[in-house]
Amino acid sequence: MRLKVKLCDMVTIKNLVLAAERLPCDVDLQSGSFVIDAKSILGVLGLPENDTGILQVHSDDPNICTPFLEELEHLGILCPEGPMIQKTTFLACALGEILIDFTLQGRNEQGQRVFAQNAGGAPANVVAAMAKLGARTAFVGKAGNDMHGRFLKETLEQCGIDSTGLTLSDDYFTTLAFVDVKPDGEREFSFARNHGADKMLEKSDVPLELIRSSGILHIGSISLTDEPARSTTLFAVQKAKEAGCVISYDPNYRASLWKSEELAKKQMRSMIPYADLMKISEEETQLLTDESDYKTAAEILMQNGVKIVVVTLGKMGAYVQTKQGGTLVKGFRNKAVDATGAGDAFWGGFLFQFSRCGKAPEAVTAEEAAEFADFGNAVASVCVQKHGAIPAMPDMAQVMEQLKKERL
Repeated sequence: MRLKVKLCDMVTIKNLVLAAERLPCDVDLQSGSFVIDAKSILGVLGLPENDTGILQVHSDDPNICTPFLEELEHLGILCPEGPMIQKTTFLACALGEILIDFTLQGRNEQGQRVFAQNAGGAPANVVAAMAKLGARTAFVGKAGNDMHGRFLKETLEQCGIDSTGLTLSDDYFTTLAFVDVKPDGEREFSFARNHGADKMLEKSDVPLELIRSSGILHIGSISLTDEPARSTTLFAVQKAKEAGCVISYDPNYRASLWKSEELAKKQMRSMIPYADLMKISEEETQLLTDESDYKTAAEILMQNGVKIVVVTLGKMGAYVQTKQGGTLVKGFRNKAVDATGAGDAFWGGFLFQFSRCGKAPEAVTAEEAAEFADFGNAVASVCVQKHGAIPAMPDMAQVMEQLKKERL
């Protein structure tokens, strides 16, 4: 849990240290480039003069965090501004589809194509990438109470993702996606989704306290294709906005899931006014902005209120736009085996780094955003060298090793 706290006077500082001393876990206080033990009054008093600091409580246990937050609020120590540094149990919560990717693995002795069962769904992939890197994350969605749905729930839990927001329905089956991987690593999708559970997500399925206790709410556009999931997604985003969450949006266009391209444009664009952080692929720029040039498209999205825009450019890397301007961040050299989940791996890495910076989206500099994208490129580069999406997400050691390698 990370919090922005006041350090404006001696009484406030003493109250903060006394509150921290009572916690059964470590508590760090960052002020500028200095990080000290928040339980040490001498350490806190020795910091350079600063009106605020970032408190890092090394626990996500609600029994520890909730009373501590209530005490700091009562004492008037918490800073009210800034949506990122707040009373969060989870760095990010994703809402949307979770499904089975049956990914082509080759052919058996009889020449039949063999598909492997992998957990997938873009929003779930993103928080899985973050979780593999060490972030506390959660997921909200719906799957069938069948062999596939139970497998998905187990997968979330094995990744360390909070699965209390995943509803297993007796009325609908788990959505399936068959993924044919081409020689160059690109994919062709075939969905079994009529009456699929993911698009039947109801407002009553959304645990609002879970969303309110998350720093970031991440959504895609697959949940906008049909009702009731469409209205539920808007409901969740509005509630998250009210709670001060950062909204992350990745449209992730799949033509076969929409009744028409015009409907896709309308619904996908409907979320832009809510988005603080937004990732699109180069192929999606026309759909989202009517512009094919990715730099122009990014500028249009910024004009519509998005604080940070990232356009992924495949092997070439990503273009990052902030209010300070745009930067092209080159990708890594690698031999792609399966591009499934590559964009989600990238965005999970980007969001992981953003969540650690302690800044509101609009305060992130162009240089910082480029660093987040470089880290995301490294996460994606490792991911595409394995099969599947969630199973291929790398840990921090693998990413750090990738960061040492050559860019294009």
